[in-house]
Order: sequence, then C-alpha cells, then structure tokens
Amino acid sequence: MEDTTPHKSRRAAKACAFCRQRKLRCNNEKPACSSCRGHGKECIYTVGPKRPRPSKAQLSRLEAENQQLRQQITASELRSESASTPTETRTSDPRPESQEPQPLGVIPRRPDVGKHTPSVDPARSTVSRIFISPNGDSSYHGLTSALFDDAPLDRRSQMRSTAPQVPVEHIQKRLMGESAYQRQLEMMNMREGRLDFDGVDPELGMHLLSLHWNRQHHSFLITYRPAFMRDMATNGPYFSKLLLNAIYFGASKFSNRPEVRRDPNDVRTAGWTFRMRVKELLGSALDRSEITTIQALLVMTSSLFALGDERSAAWLYAGTAFRMIIDLGMHVDATMLINMRQLSDEDLEIRRRVFWGAFVVDKVQALYQGRPATLQDFDTKVSLSFLDHYEELEHWQPFAYSDAQSYPGSPAYSVSTFTELCKLSLILNGILNKVYSERSSNRTPEELMATLSSLDAQLRSWQHGLPRHLQFSNNTAQTTPPPHVISLLSLYNVLLILLHRPFVAEGHLHTTDPSVAVSSFTTCTVAANRIINLLQAYDHAFSIRRAPYLISYATYVAATIHVRVAAQREGGSRSHASLQACLDIFQKNGETNWAVRRAQNVILHLMDRMGVDLNDQNPGFHSQGTFDAIEKGIQSPSIPSIENNLNISFGPAASPTQENPEIEPSELDMDMIIQSFIRQHSKPPEAQALYEGANNNFLSSGIPQFGTPGTLAPVMEACPQECFDDDMLFGFNGSPWNGMQYN
Repeated sequence: MEDTTPHKSRRAAKACAFCRQRKLRCNNEKPACSSCRGHGKECIYTVGPKRPRPSKAQLSRLEAENQQLRQQITASELRSESASTPTETRTSDPRPESQEPQPLGVIPRRPDVGKHTPSVDPARSTVSRIFISPNGDSSYHGLTSALFDDAPLDRRSQMRSTAPQVPVEHIQKRLMGESAYQRQLEMMNMREGRLDFDGVDPELGMHLLSLHWNRQHHSFLITYRPAFMRDMATNGPYFSKLLLNAIYFGASKFSNRPEVRRDPNDVRTAGWTFRMRVKELLGSALDRSEITTIQALLVMTSSLFALGDERSAAWLYAGTAFRMIIDLGMHVDATMLINMRQLSDEDLEIRRRVFWGAFVVDKVQALYQGRPATLQDFDTKVSLSFLDHYEELEHWQPFAYSDAQSYPGSPAYSVSTFTELCKLSLILNGILNKVYSERSSNRTPEELMATLSSLDAQLRSWQHGLPRHLQFSNNTAQTTPPPHVISLLSLYNVLLILLHRPFVAEGHLHTTDPSVAVSSFTTCTVAANRIINLLQAYDHAFSIRRAPYLISYATYVAATIHVRVAAQREGGSRSHASLQACLDIFQKNGETNWAVRRAQNVILHLMDRMGVDLNDQNPGFHSQGTFDAIEKGIQSPSIPSIENNLNISFGPAASPTQENPEIEPSELDMDMIIQSFIRQHSKPPEAQALYEGANNNFLSSGIPQFGTPGTLAPVMEACPQECFDDDMLFGFNGSPWNGMQYN
C-alpha cells in the first residue's frame, strides 16, 4: 500500500479510515496498522484540510464577544437575584472548624463559618469605607472625611469579591440549627453554673431573662437570644453586663416579685437597683462603640419613657445608640463596606436586627416626643431580610402576662411581625417628615393633597400586603394573636389617624377642598373603631393592665376621635361605649405606665369642654362630672356590651361600611368637629401658681391614684378649660403639662 502520509503527519492523520469509523485505537504503523491487518482490511491514511491559524483581529473580535456575553449574563443574574430575594450574597470559609475540646454544654465559637462577600464589586462602592485605627478599632467614614482612603483595595477585599457564593437557604438552615442548639444548652449552662448573672441570684436572673424573652424581646428583636445566651456562658462579644442589667431593668416592672423593687409596695420602684448598675457601667462603655452597648441603650429607652418623668433620659439614650450605629457603619450593608473585616452569617444577622430595631425605636420615640427622627431611610442601606426564623413558628405562651387566662398559645410570628413593623416605620418616617416637620405648613394645598394621597396609598398597600397569619378578625373563632401582633395592627391605625387628622383641623395644614375634611375624619373614625376592637381583644386575652406603652398611646389617639363623635350622639351610643372603654384602659394601664395618666387627663378635660357626659350609661359617675369622679378615685366599670358591639374585622377583606356602620358624614356637624381641634394654650398666672401647688400636694401624698379629692378644683376655677387642653397626636407628651412629674 502506498504511504500517502508524510513522515511528520501524525497530527493530521491520527488514525486510518477503518479505525476512525470503528472508533478503534490506531498505532499508525506503515504500510498497514495492526487493526487493519487483524480485520483483513485495506489500510488507508488520509490527510484532512489544513486549518489556517486565526489572525489577531479575529482573536480580538472573539474576545470582545465573550466579554459582552459575560456582562449580559452577570446583569441577568443580578436582576434575578434582586427580584427573588433582597439578601446579601455569602460564601463559606473553607477552613476547618476548631477541634479544641470544649467544656460540657458550651458550643465552640465559629466566627469563621459562613463568611460573607460583597454583593457588588467593592471597587465601585466608593461612598464610604471603614477606617482601621492603629489599635485595631474600626469606624465608618464617608467621602468628605480626611480618613477616607482612595488607595486600591487590599488583597483581602479582592479575595472576598471573587469568593464563591452560598445559597440563602443554606444560611437560614445553619442559623436556625444554631439557634435550636443554643436553646437546648441554656438550661445545661444554667445547671453547670456557667452563666454570668452579674451577682444576681441565678434563679431571679433567669426569671427576669425569661420575662424579657417572652415579652419585650418580640417587640423590636433588638437582642439576639442565641448569641447572648451563648456568650453569657463563654464571655463572648455579644454579652455584656451593661446589656444584662438593662434587660433586668426592663423586665422588672412586669415581675410580681417584691425583691426587684426598692419599695416592695411601689411598682414604680421596680428595677431601681438594676438602673443604678446600668448608670455605673455606662460611664466606661461610652468611650467606644459596641453592639452590646447599643442594645442596652435601646432597651433602656423604651423602659424609661413609660415611666412618664424620664422622657429626656429616654431621648438621650436613644440618640447615643444612633450615633454608635453610624460610628460602626451599621446603617450600611456590611458586605458593601471596603476594609470591613469578614463577618459570619450570625454577625450580619445581628447587625441587621440591631439596626432595624433602632430604626423602629427612633420613629416611635419621635412620635411620642414630637421631635424629628434621627435615622433617615435615604441615609441608610441595610437589607430588610432576617434569615434566622427559629422564633417565627415557636410556640408562644404569655407567661410574662400574669393576668392572661386560658390562652391556648400561638406561634410567635416574631420575624414576620418585626419585618412588617420595619416596613410600617418607613411609612411613619415619611409622615413625620412631610406632615409634621417644621416646614410642612409652608407647602401649597396641592402639594399637601399629593402628600396625603401618596402616604395613604402606602398605608393601604401595606395593609393589603399583610401576611394572612398577621390579619385578625374579632367576629370569628380565630385565636387572638400574640400582643406584639396586636401592637403592630394598632400602630397601623394610629398612623391612619396621624396622617388624616391634620387635614380635618384648621391647624398647621390647610386644604381648599372641604370634602377632604369629611373624608379624612371618616377615615379617622374607622381607624379609631379598629383600635377599640383590637384593645378589647387584647384585654380579653392578656389583660390591658400591663400592656406596653404603644397600646396606651393607641388608646389615647382613638379617644381623641371618639370624644368628637360622642359629642354629636345621644348617650349610650357606640361612640360613648368606645370612649368609656378608653377610660377603662387608662385606669388599668396606669399602674405600670405612669405616662398614661397625662393622656387620661387630656381626654377628661376634652370631654368636659365638648359636653360629653357618660352619666347616663355609667352609674359610677352619677354624682359628679367625669373628671371629678376620676379625680376622686372612682374607677369606671367596664361595659359588658362593648365586645358585642365592636365586631370589626382587620384585614384586606374588611370594608369601611362594616368597620364603621355608625358614621354617616351627612349627619356630622363638621364645623363643630373642625373647631374642636383648635387648641388654646393660655394659662393665667394665678392658675399656674395653683396648679403648681396642687402638683406638689400630689407628689407629697404618695397616693398611687392620679390626683386626690379636690386637688385640681381650685385650678379649674381659676383657669378656663381650654388652657388644659393640649389635644395633640404627634408628641403629645411635649406640652404645657410637662410640669406634671410622676416620681
């Protein structure tokens, strides 16, 4: 056979025709390969056409096409990720876990598990960076700071930007597994004596911690239980004695144990020892920003405000916490900050929870105090996504609510409730900035109407997007949800009134369309009825006696509407019953939250000014006026028929007609209602002197009931009723009644 293949043609003729057809290995022997000889075939080698080498231009064009395709794929993945979940991307660190033996019941810290990487290229995020000082401390700085470094990225940041990603589902399971494990270890660490109670008897300390985890913890999720309880046994970074004593102080007023009170007979002295300890520890804690210090300040803020005479302390504690949050850069997604140390999944979960808890506290405090909010959403960039869902479906029993009777229990719904609360706080931030800011009155009627329409649409959208398990209807056999869920629903209705009521009054906002007042007041009345419905359900399931201050504030806001409707109704109407329910709540709730007593006083004087009399339906007030009766310590009895009259649904399916069957705008005297919102703040000097004397008598009397017989009667004679009326919603505590102290 003629060898047509050149000597150096193995690359061109790798096999003869027979071997290629049968996919056999060819040894390329000449003149015939071994396969052809064995099969008796003619061995024929062929040489394929020579392929030309691509030119540099062709290579450049192909490389450009590949680069363009890579960019398109990356953009598509980013859009898909943004649409499916707002969470950050993450990566696991390949280093093995520590194998060092640990004491029984103590899980080793795993800061290197689940490291996170930036979700965007750090080189493009040049707005802010973390500055590392020579001693290792880190702080947040923006472009205007001299500490902002434009130097190239360090090697660590570059490595993080190219690290592989971990699915969010894996991170969720890991966090929830860790939470479940730590929950099992709590009592083991307790029995082994590993928990640091800062000198408090362990049984009492565990009692107060249990109250906190069952009650205040669910309100804002500021404290993260797995990390706190683990580090309480191991002296880790997420535990501090300052935070521990702040928790003690907040939980003490809900404890029936006399040992937590300075005076066993005075509930207002509960936690006094722990507050002194907080003050002692806070001095050195203010030298640097720590997450545990932020948590402690936020816990103290909510507890102090409810005392009634600690509004400034609450405001200043909160402000310090907000400053520390910015100092640590917690208002920005940590994965986007250049030079930020690598953080575990747990670290990022805690940072997100603490920031959003602070964001909510900021808006609630601004609402209560009537002051500008500090944390603005346009200055922040933190994912509103919480990955540890262990407490979401955990069975919750109200053992911290001592008056609860026969409550069957419910899933806690903590994570979803807190997420919706954060969303609602974003809308509240807009209401505070656009309706209650100092310059809101300078806006044109057209601008105000656009604002009203936009914010109202946001509130309605929030309601319609509420998860089904957080909706509540009192006219069904549905179990009453946990208190923090009722507080969330109450706040929504408070915001409806907060938004619409200024458009009813001839106050700082003016509109040219008279129909706006009718529509807005109808919305306020619907919301006020919803609030009463929720409060009745709360009282029936858990007792309103020790409800959080938000419940008291919602009661006050609803009462300001019910008193105006009752002024145009006959005695015994639904509005009278709702107003009576508000007074009952004030009486019951004033023992724990003394700030409630000022709200109660405002409503009583407003009733007197508008001629609302509950004597016809309540025999407890037959001999005196409403204010005098309360002043003499006569507690108004509840009206059994209220629950039957207030079957109001809360959810997307509820219609205004069902929720508010009594209100017909054509039957209301809107001029009278509008005039009722006009406030007068003049107080004659002689009335001021008498008032101060009455106040001093009250302070020295030591009587827990608000006022004593006849203490305010001389003041009433020397001062018109209007000088006592400070019928406010936004910051109703910042008023001429600030002189009334509750010590």
